[in-house]
Amino acid sequence: MATRCVLLLLLACTLALSAGVGAETVAVSARPVALNASDPGQHAVGDLEYRGGLHLVSKHPSFGGLSSIRILADGQKLVAITDEGFWLAARPVLRKGVLEGIEDVEMGPLLGPDGRVLAGKTARDAESLALLADDSFVVGFERHHRLLRYPSGTGRPDGVPRPVPSPPGLDKAPPNGGIESLVVLRGGALFALTEDWLDKDEIVGWTDGPDRWQRLGLRPDGRLRPADAAALPDGDVLVLERAYDAARGIVDVRTRRIPRASIRPGATLTGRVVAEFAPPLVLDNYEGIAVARALNGETHVYIVSDDNFDRVRQRTLLLMFALRK
Repeated sequence: MATRCVLLLLLACTLALSAGVGAETVAVSARPVALNASDPGQHAVGDLEYRGGLHLVSKHPSFGGLSSIRILADGQKLVAITDEGFWLAARPVLRKGVLEGIEDVEMGPLLGPDGRVLAGKTARDAESLALLADDSFVVGFERHHRLLRYPSGTGRPDGVPRPVPSPPGLDKAPPNGGIESLVVLRGGALFALTEDWLDKDEIVGWTDGPDRWQRLGLRPDGRLRPADAAALPDGDVLVLERAYDAARGIVDVRTRRIPRASIRPGATLTGRVVAEFAPPLVLDNYEGIAVARALNGETHVYIVSDDNFDRVRQRTLLLMFALRK
């Protein structure tokens, strides 16, 4: 009887622990935002046609800090990670090709290889997210620089991960300047860019991961630094960049398109500017970009901002565009 009581107690503790780290439904309200508040008739910026934007608000204490997003292949689910070690999943609501809301929002903590919740900012600062062909996820972390692969099956990175080989030398990256962009290229290889690690006037990056990481670089433009990237259906890569000023905050954001053929070992990447966001266009701390192919053949581009949990001066914005070229 004593043995049975101990077993029941252990089972109860296990179930309680599982419930504590599982998915939690989160109430989120969404208010529409204009691309240009001073000119509501503006519906395009560069090669991007505006298809709606939302200011997302929630009373949940863990909501915010979104740092990278991906759209699942069917376009029906958005998955994001936060720099406080959480994942978020939601269903974008589109009507006649316009983003009007999000529903079915869930959140949960990212786990470590030991199955435990990541503890401390150094361990849980998730900044980049890649969706692999088998629907598993690779998450890149800063501060404690590393890559973890979360198993497929649920459509979110909520399982117990295993380590992925990191690019050589990643441990030398600045604590807050590690892998900010992580993309699955056409052919299945991983492409990574750090945020603010400069070597010989180039942003440090790699291609051909995770088994044969090879070094390359991205030529920065002024203070603009890569914040995220996403692969287009034709194989090219969209890189989201932002410029920060200590006195004024985010002063410039843009996307540029890098041809797939140019992403090769030893290359210095440049690319063509697709769109630039500067006042009076809606501007915030944009950190995530994702691409989805719509049923009608359009290429949709989603951009999300990180509010840094400063809900007075910053917002969580989710914008959607159609790529016109």
